[in-house]
Amino acid sequence: MSIDNLLDRTWSNEYTCNEFAIEAWMQITGEDIAKRLQDSLNGQKPFKKLRKQKSPCIVYMTNNDRSSTHVGLFYCDKLLHLTPCGVQFIPLEFMQNHFKEVRFYK
Repeated sequence: MSIDNLLDRTWSNEYTCNEFAIEAWMQITGEDIAKRLQDSLNGQKPFKKLRKQKSPCIVYMTNNDRSSTHVGLFYCDKLLHLTPCGVQFIPLEFMQNHFKEVRFYK
């Protein structure tokens, strides 16, 4: 499955990593996770935590309890996510150096 059409997305107040993850997940899996993602980010547990990444899966990245959670997807052995600088589709190891905690969910 090609994700090329997602690579031109840009960050805005109305379209952040959350909306990007929802759109990308829908394109890759056909499943709408908008409500599940919102519930999860609000402290509910609608996703199953994985011990290890599995393509595709949701990736939560944080630095501490006070920082916001950054969301992306693990897909085809890379991290797909939206930053204020644009979309990145990069090896996961690059992000693991920038965040203290990286968690995977299905």
